[in-house]
Amino acid sequence: MEFYQLEAFVMVAALRSFSRAAEHLYLSQPTISSHVKALEKELDTPLFDRGKSELMLTQAGEILYRYARDMLDMRTNALKELNSEKVKDEHLEIAASSVPCQYLLPETLTLFLQQYGPVNIRLYQKNSRTVCEEVFRYNYPLGVVGEKIKIPQLKYEPLVEDKMVVAIPQLPAYADLLAKEELTLQDLANYKLLLREEGSGTRSLLEQELQQVGLSINSFQLQIFDNQETIKQAVRRGLGITIISRLVVEDYLQFNMLAVRPLRNIQLKRNFYLVTHAKRIQTPAAKAFITFIRTYFSSGGQQ
Repeated sequence: MEFYQLEAFVMVAALRSFSRAAEHLYLSQPTISSHVKALEKELDTPLFDRGKSELMLTQAGEILYRYARDMLDMRTNALKELNSEKVKDEHLEIAASSVPCQYLLPETLTLFLQQYGPVNIRLYQKNSRTVCEEVFRYNYPLGVVGEKIKIPQLKYEPLVEDKMVVAIPQLPAYADLLAKEELTLQDLANYKLLLREEGSGTRSLLEQELQQVGLSINSFQLQIFDNQETIKQAVRRGLGITIISRLVVEDYLQFNMLAVRPLRNIQLKRNFYLVTHAKRIQTPAAKAFITFIRTYFSSGGQQ
C-alpha cells in the first residue's frame, strides 16, 4: 500500500469521480484507475460500487477512507515539521572549554536566543580534550575549544583569535615585573606560575611553545588550579603570576586589579574553534546555532 495509491483513492472518494480526481491530481484517468485497482487487489475487496449511477464507497471503502485520510494528514504534518526551517522548541547541549564557555559564548547565546527563543540551551564547561572526545562520541552536537585535538571525523572551524599574556598582581612584591614593558621566560623563573590542569587549551599551548625554545613546563614553580576564575583571584591576592587569555582578565584590568605584560620571543596566540562531527546529522536548532556562531564571529562579534 503506497501513499500515491491512497492519494488517488481518497481523491476519487471525495469527488465521486475518477475523471475529476485525475484532473485534480494532474494524472490520467487510467493511472488513477490503476492505483485504485492495485489497492483493491492488495486488500482483496472492492472499494467502490461501480454499478450505480453515482460512484459510491463500499463498506470496506468507507473504512479505508477514514484511515487513509488520517495517514495522509500524518504524512503531510510530518513532512512540514521535518522540512521546516523554523527552529522548534528543542534542547541544545553545547560543550566548551573554559575561556569560550565563560567569556565568549554568554553574549553569543544571548543574541542567538533573542532570534530563536524556543530553544532550551544547556552549556557545559570542560577542558578542550574532553570537549572534543565528547563531540566524537556523539554526547554533544558541537563544542567550542582552544585546541584542535587529533581525533578522526572531527571538523574544526576557526572562530576568533586569542592572545595570551602574563598576568601580575598589583603588589610591591612584584615591582620588578611591573616595571618592565615586556617579560622574558627567565623573568618568570622566581615566581609561582599558576596554571590550569593538563588537557586545558591554555596549558597545551604554553607547553608547545616552551618546547620550541627548549624548555619544559616543569622548569617553573607550578601551582595547578582547575578553573580560570580561581587563578585570577589567586593572582590578584598575590599567590603568583599566570599566563592567561587576555579575554579572561579584561574585567580585572578595567578596575586595575591586575597588570598584564606580553612575553618576548614566544608566540602565545591561538584560535578558538567550533568543533563538530563530520558524520553527525544536526538537529534544526544545532544547525541554526552553527550558522549563527559562524556569522557572529566572522562579522567581528557584531550582529
